[in-house]
Amino acid sequence: MRLRLLLTSLLCCLWPMVLVSCHDEDVSTSPSDQPTLSTDTLHIGMLLTDNSSQTYQVKLYNRCGSDLQLTSVSLRGASASHFRMNVDGMKGTAFTHSDLLRIARGDSMFIFVEATFPSEGTSATTLHTDYIDVECNRRTQTIVLDAESKDVVKLRGMVLANDATWAHGTEVQIYDSLVIPRGVTLAIGDSSTLYLHDKAEILVRGTLRCEGTLANPVILRGDRTDRMFDNLPYDNLPSQWGALRIDSTAHGCLFRHTDIHGLADGIVIDSTDVTFDACRLKNSDGDLVSSRMARLTLRNCELSNAAGALLNICGGWNEVTHCTLANYNFAAVVTRPALCLDNFSADSERVQPLHECTIRNTLIWGRWNDPDVSLPEKTALAGDITRYRFDHCLLLADGTDDDKFISTVWNQDPLFAVTDVENYTFDFHVQEGSPAIGAGAADSTGICPTDLDGKMRASDAPTIGCYEY
Repeated sequence: MRLRLLLTSLLCCLWPMVLVSCHDEDVSTSPSDQPTLSTDTLHIGMLLTDNSSQTYQVKLYNRCGSDLQLTSVSLRGASASHFRMNVDGMKGTAFTHSDLLRIARGDSMFIFVEATFPSEGTSATTLHTDYIDVECNRRTQTIVLDAESKDVVKLRGMVLANDATWAHGTEVQIYDSLVIPRGVTLAIGDSSTLYLHDKAEILVRGTLRCEGTLANPVILRGDRTDRMFDNLPYDNLPSQWGALRIDSTAHGCLFRHTDIHGLADGIVIDSTDVTFDACRLKNSDGDLVSSRMARLTLRNCELSNAAGALLNICGGWNEVTHCTLANYNFAAVVTRPALCLDNFSADSERVQPLHECTIRNTLIWGRWNDPDVSLPEKTALAGDITRYRFDHCLLLADGTDDDKFISTVWNQDPLFAVTDVENYTFDFHVQEGSPAIGAGAADSTGICPTDLDGKMRASDAPTIGCYEY
């Protein structure tokens, strides 16, 4: 009996050693057995200072015939680095000889990387580089981390007290809101960029004039400058900032050679006069441009990609000349036609007479709605104040010409150059053979002698839309 107990005790003591021995036999010690990296260079791109990047990942695959035990995973810059590392859920800058660094045969391990760069008080772009070293079986593989950062002026809840001019090349990051009060004018010069933080808004109660040039437009965009995926910059997505709201107390707002994109609630205009001349407006999670009882002018503009209407006009006096409205939105289901005209506001339950709406040499087409034009219904309340006219337009709709539709190209594909929804790539110039070519009215060339690219229009038979073929 005593001998049996002794043997049992001895086996109990040896059993963990047997397990360890078997366990270790499954681990390769050959220098030729190494984890396969999903990438050896992680390009984070450009970040505004104090903005955190998204989380990037590098995957380590074990494609060997045995388990791999990593000796270490370390960030060279350690605590001084502005890059941050997480290895399979562990935060830190260096990991060594941990059971958590073991990769089973056929399995993998994740390294997650983020970055935030502090302000350096300079307008120049700063380059940043660091390295993650992965050591296994006496060999080291290195993952290069690179990024750029830029300092810009930061405004939080800014309310302008007096008239202001932001000169050529101004770069500003806006948190919360930028308010232009009644009686105050803000003029923004060419080559300027306003980076708006998540949910930030521009509220215009006075006058906003954005005057870019063909070569150096003014840009209003979100402040995420990195990428969601390799082929998808955040700058191509809606809902990066809130809205541009132009209230009824505003006056004389002008946007010339201005690029406005990435909005959640679009550009909202209420009972005032606004002109968009040679602008690119795109990517909204609601209506892109909505106008109520305004004097709205759009010339030579491209409006594209929204979950709501690209242009929603309710009442007022409106002119749309040589514009392209193209909705191939990929970020959400499209709920409305590209162009909506109405004479009644469902929000206020009030009649909004459509005194005038002239749409000339304009192309309206998308992939979601057929027809892609919604017209106002005749109601007893609205009476006869529902005046609209389409003159030499290409429309995604079936119909026949009458006193409201003049020389219309009905339901013929405009043959856009690129509509690659899968890769979020669009080019709304028309190709050879497009029915838009030469189908425009000559009398509009006096209003828009050049197209959005600055190219001279054919004086006798211009191309419909914002781009001359």
